[in-house]
Amino acid sequence: MAGLLQQGMAPQGGQPSPQAQPGQPPQQPGPQGQPQHGGGSADMDPQQGPQQRDQLVNAMLEMLYGPMLEQARKILQQHQDSPEQGIGRIVAQLITVTWKKLAEGGKTAPPGVIVQAAMVVSQAVGEMAIRLRMLDEQDGDTIEKGFMLGMGEFGKATAQEMPPEHRQRYSQLIQAIAEGKQKAGGQRPPEGGAPPQAGPAGPPGAPPAAGQPQLRDPRGGM
Repeated sequence: MAGLLQQGMAPQGGQPSPQAQPGQPPQQPGPQGQPQHGGGSADMDPQQGPQQRDQLVNAMLEMLYGPMLEQARKILQQHQDSPEQGIGRIVAQLITVTWKKLAEGGKTAPPGVIVQAAMVVSQAVGEMAIRLRMLDEQDGDTIEKGFMLGMGEFGKATAQEMPPEHRQRYSQLIQAIAEGKQKAGGQRPPEGGAPPQAGPAGPPGAPPAAGQPQLRDPRGGM
């Protein structure tokens, strides 16, 4: 498919993202790469980032394929005419619940880790919509829109709790993704996918910093 989620998003550190079989969560990674305690840096650690990402992906996929499975199906069915809305709602709920659980435990994860994990989970939700025959197998643009919508809702849900430096980093990352989409396809960034705002974003089109997520093929990670 032709979209940002397809273009060159190889995980940093040479480690692949966990793969999930339909209806089954992936195996949990080892104890390394645990989310950080306290405020944490707004930048992704290139050494621990892949392990942190995999841990978050596993937690969200276990939620998606476990207690949230029926709810996710109902949400997708409610949005048959606009599947990107359904994907966005599910992705936002998964990210928000996971982020708040970390915060309640006094932990955090860098924005780059969260964004990359959200991309993998968006692909999993998109695959669910495909299996339910609500989305064409080649329709990667809808999955991308769902990801952007989900990140926007996540930003709203955590508006009062997220440190300003993290909100600014999310803004920079999402803006860079939207600008890349616009340059790649000559399209406007999807509506509703505005990044969390809490300060000036990075320069338009600025690429993510070293160790930040790059886009990967949704068919390869699921």
